[in-house]
Amino acid sequence: MYNQNNPNNPPKHNSYNYYPPQQHSVSPPPLQHPIPTHPPIQMVDPPVSSPSPTTQQRITHQHQNIPPPPPHQQGPNEYNDAWRFNDATTQMGMQFGRTAMMTGSEYVEKNINRYVNFPALKHYFKVNNLYVANKIRLLLFPWRHRPWSRLVKRSEQNGQMEGFKPPRDDINSPDLYIPAMALVTYVLLTGFVAGTEHKFHPKVLGGNATTASLVMLIELILIKMGCYLLNITTETQILDLLAYSGYKFIGVIVTLLVGLIAPFWLVSVIFIYTVAANGFFLLRSLRYVVFPDSTNTVNSPQRKKRIHFLFIVATLQLVLMYLLI
Repeated sequence: MYNQNNPNNPPKHNSYNYYPPQQHSVSPPPLQHPIPTHPPIQMVDPPVSSPSPTTQQRITHQHQNIPPPPPHQQGPNEYNDAWRFNDATTQMGMQFGRTAMMTGSEYVEKNINRYVNFPALKHYFKVNNLYVANKIRLLLFPWRHRPWSRLVKRSEQNGQMEGFKPPRDDINSPDLYIPAMALVTYVLLTGFVAGTEHKFHPKVLGGNATTASLVMLIELILIKMGCYLLNITTETQILDLLAYSGYKFIGVIVTLLVGLIAPFWLVSVIFIYTVAANGFFLLRSLRYVVFPDSTNTVNSPQRKKRIHFLFIVATLQLVLMYLLI
């Protein structure tokens, strides 16, 4: 209990007077007075080495407005600078590369032209859709076709013969487009047939392509050998004979397609028919090779030998096409 007479206890009115309510309510106003802006600058002097407030504000403003560039954003600029730095070296390298390519192309063209005449090769690929359709129909149904002679191309100035017209202008002209496409189709189709029989292997495609190439090569050698033995002097290009040799793939493809859906006896009939059609086509088409215009005065025995040679080539199609089936 509080005792006023106790000397250890201060008087009660003194404690109340130490924290008077009115004085406590009056003392806070100085704290609420607005603080001036200049006194802090005057009270605290900045160090000599530290930047001024204006400079500090400018630096802070620049850091706020300019984001720090990341390393990956400066990469392309560095590469561009390096590219500009090496621009002369790059141009020199590109010029050297172009010169080397031109020199190599000229060298290859000069050496290849010794064996392959590219302007003459382009002649065999001048075809259109109408020619391809009519040519395939002629290869499968050659029985009633007339005439078999090739059309001659003459000069517009003096009317002299300049060769034969391209395939798109003459259905009797040999081409290399159909044989090339037929060869590729044949190789792919034989792979498909082997797959249906569960015998497919990548080596099948290579083996069939090799067999087809050998068959065409053997036929070319036999025809050229027969022309040499019969003393047949003709200006027929080797590409003409290559085209005629490649037409047999049309009949082979038809036979393979029929074999996928038809019985064996029907496949045999189709095979014999395509062999006969291809043989008849060669018998009539190779006539201008065996009997050129300059050999109209050939004697009777020599003429018979050449006709027999044509029948041998036509009959040989049975063996060659059988090897491809």
